[in-house]
Amino acid sequence: MRLLTWTRSLLAASFLSLAAFGCEEPTSDESNITDVPQTDVERQSIGNCWLYATASWAESLHLSATGEKFDISQSYWTYWHWYDEITKYRGSEIETGGSESVSFDIIRRRGIMAEADFIPEDSISEMSSRQASALAKMNEELKSGRLKTSKARGNHKLVRQVLNDAWGLSSDVKAQLDKAFGTTGKKTFVSTASASGTKIIEASDFAVRYTERVTDPSVGTLKDTSLANAVDEWSTDYYPWDKSSRRNYQIRLQKALHDRQPVIITWSVDFNAMEGGTGPLQGSFNLDTLTKAGAPGRQGGHMTVLEDYEVTTKKFGVLKAGVTLDPTKAADKAKLDAALLPDSTIKFWRIKNSWGAFRDDRASAPGFPGYHDLYQTYLDGPITWCPEVEGAKDAENCTGSTEPFENVVLPPGYDSL
Repeated sequence: MRLLTWTRSLLAASFLSLAAFGCEEPTSDESNITDVPQTDVERQSIGNCWLYATASWAESLHLSATGEKFDISQSYWTYWHWYDEITKYRGSEIETGGSESVSFDIIRRRGIMAEADFIPEDSISEMSSRQASALAKMNEELKSGRLKTSKARGNHKLVRQVLNDAWGLSSDVKAQLDKAFGTTGKKTFVSTASASGTKIIEASDFAVRYTERVTDPSVGTLKDTSLANAVDEWSTDYYPWDKSSRRNYQIRLQKALHDRQPVIITWSVDFNAMEGGTGPLQGSFNLDTLTKAGAPGRQGGHMTVLEDYEVTTKKFGVLKAGVTLDPTKAADKAKLDAALLPDSTIKFWRIKNSWGAFRDDRASAPGFPGYHDLYQTYLDGPITWCPEVEGAKDAENCTGSTEPFENVVLPPGYDSL
């Protein structure tokens, strides 16, 4: 089910793509593509889905504010994530995982860069091969190279130099990073760093628009502000353990989607639950497909952005994902209102993913390349869970369980509706 798109924007003729985390071209009819303002689907090459989800979120808010489809560099954020990880924790291997709190902190301290301004090839490629090659080079440096000792990892200037080499940064980009943050990287935008004279954009200078329900909880109020305020005001809301509280939680998510907000969702992936064949379950994560597989598959955490949902109402039956509803029309508004009733049942949530739009091995929701459906029964679980077990999983070596729905990140006011 989707609302009428108020501010229309043409989607690019091709979608970029991303690989799983351990985290057909679109039609010209915009109303059949997205209701939440979305930028192009991309494809991750390492386990940094959380940065791709954050970029999709920020790009969507910026698109709403300006009509501009700004391509944020996930590689720029990844560079600084590794810098923090090496200098603070001094481990012998890069950990690519993270969360929205980490990505929001990187935004506060390092701002953003356009993809074309940091790694130009990333802006024209489906997937960033530079991220994968940089990861391999950094792990080798940590294992037996210039950063093999804890003392070396504490040398901020050396860490910067090694990162620059691993990423293959141009002399111009290196000069910009040095100008803004110093050769050691110790300056940040929350202290003495300045983006002046560089192509780095401080979060306070990046325009966004979103709705808030603090001013009036009964209706979303548009707010034009900066990305700096967005990372401070949007908040994480965890999925309730108490099953009686879950429907109210879902209604808050529905209201955010009705207000066209790019809600970030964190959930657990079991690839044996993903339907790769044709039919009504194509491209979805569901319990039927998982049951048919006979055992768990490769598993891990994942972060994406919500796009739509499908719901069953008592009065109108099923309101399908992908079908536009216009809230200015009485009949459609009645359906939207019915979708929010406590006795309505969510069938699935549609997500914008980071696994790419052109992958034969990853079926997408029909007509929505790069988008997948998460069935509520799958998210509620429980499912057998043992991501640390490699290879075949059975009742003896895979004994854990989890409920895949972890949390969402909501605009201000929606967490208390």
